[in-house]
Amino acid sequence: MVSFATQAYLYRRMSGDERFRVYEQAALDWLFGVNPWGVSMVIGLPHDGLFARDPHSVVVKQLRVELTGGLLDGPVYASIYRNLIGIRLQEADEYAAFNSGFIVYHDDFGDYSTNEPIMDGTANLTYLLAALSGRRRSSARGR
Repeated sequence: MVSFATQAYLYRRMSGDERFRVYEQAALDWLFGVNPWGVSMVIGLPHDGLFARDPHSVVVKQLRVELTGGLLDGPVYASIYRNLIGIRLQEADEYAAFNSGFIVYHDDFGDYSTNEPIMDGTANLTYLLAALSGRRRSSARGR
């Protein structure tokens, strides 16, 4: 979703063509909770919203460090999830009603396939949100 939104953003910036702006925004909305689970795929955001509280992260689990801004892997095909080795949910699946189709997501430390923070996606999201902020940095010459 982040890559899709980034591609739509860059296309819009390069071409001036606004036709795909609605899809760009829809991808961002999906990331921040407008999805079948109603969960933001960005840990800690929005602060008062619904986001992963039990990400698959040793840093969170062992050191009790709160992560904010990390993008999760997100949903996967149920067929892939069922065939992964070593996944064992630690608690009841609070999203079971939404996980009955062909994709699944779990906010559970035991699910490394959908609930693990990812560096590449987080970096991509950081770039996109910074680009969308609209702020222009002045050059070193004070322009």
